[in-house]
Amino acid sequence: MKALLAVLIIAVLFGLNVWLYRANKKTPVPAGCENLRPECNACGIRDCAMRGQFTSGGKEDNHGNH
Repeated sequence: MKALLAVLIIAVLFGLNVWLYRANKKTPVPAGCENLRPECNACGIRDCAMRGQFTSGGKEDNHGNH
């Protein structure tokens, strides 16, 4: 009985997650937030996924960081 209850709770949480994900995808982007770009000048993480998407290709300046 405890195992059935555990499976039921997990199924409900999974269903809630799927429903919230779909509802979030349907929500329109707020005005002024359509083309946001991260400010990656101060971040020292070289392999950041966001940094690679928005920087102007090629090698970046090291700015004294080694």
